[in-house]
Amino acid sequence: MRKRLATLVVVVTLLAGCGGGVEGRPVAAERWDPCSIPDEAIEATGLDPAFRIVGWGEGIRVDDWSLCKFRAPAARQSYFLNVMSSESHTVGEARGNDSNFDDVDLTVGAREAFQYRTDVSEAVQDCNIAVPVPPGVVVFTVDFVGGVEPESDPCDLVATHAIDLEIQLPPMPG
Repeated sequence: MRKRLATLVVVVTLLAGCGGGVEGRPVAAERWDPCSIPDEAIEATGLDPAFRIVGWGEGIRVDDWSLCKFRAPAARQSYFLNVMSSESHTVGEARGNDSNFDDVDLTVGAREAFQYRTDVSEAVQDCNIAVPVPPGVVVFTVDFVGGVEPESDPCDLVATHAIDLEIQLPPMPG
């Protein structure tokens, strides 16, 4: 009995001595895939579920962001909803970008969000909403391209889509 107890004490001591910290690199949290939004959710927010463009286009690589692009049905005035996600960028970066204008703090679901416009091109009218996700940010953008004069305010449209699709985002901790 004493021999077993002594052996157990030695094994526990060796294991404790070898325990130390965990070595290696931490595992990075995964970026949420904006193309994981189901067709039913796309249709429910008024977009065409049959139209989905994955990524940035042939030969274009943007390491920090994932992109999925959706379009309004042909029966309505055509515009695009871009949904981008990044695990390495934040809502704070959008707030701090001096080239963004018409800034508005708002709430999407239970998330503090940030709405803004950009001056990408004279041929593009847009409105964006940056929403925090663990980890990083998702940016919803409504684009009217080709010099089309929007029949609806892009900010009203992007707010509707962001509110409708917020439930598809990764839940916030807490």
